[in-house]
Amino acid sequence: ASAFDGWLADALVRQDLDSLRAFETRAPGARVAHPTAEHLAPLFVSLGAALGERVTFPIQGFWLGGFSKRSVQFG
Repeated sequence: ASAFDGWLADALVRQDLDSLRAFETRAPGARVAHPTAEHLAPLFVSLGAALGERVTFPIQGFWLGGFSKRSVQFG
C-alpha cells in the first residue's frame, strides 16, 4: 500500500497523465492496492478538471497499517 501511495502522489504532483492512465501496469502494488479502477475514477476526473493546478496533500498517513488516508487537493 505504501509503495502504491507514494507512486500515486508523485505521479499526481508531476501530473504524469501517461503513467496515471496506465497505473495498473506501472504503479507498484497496483493490483493489490486497487484491483479495479472505479475507486480512482473520481480522482482522475478531478485531476482532469484541475489540470495545471498545484497538487497538495492536506492529510497523509495510513490507517490500520494498510489503508491510505491521503487526501488530494487541487488549486
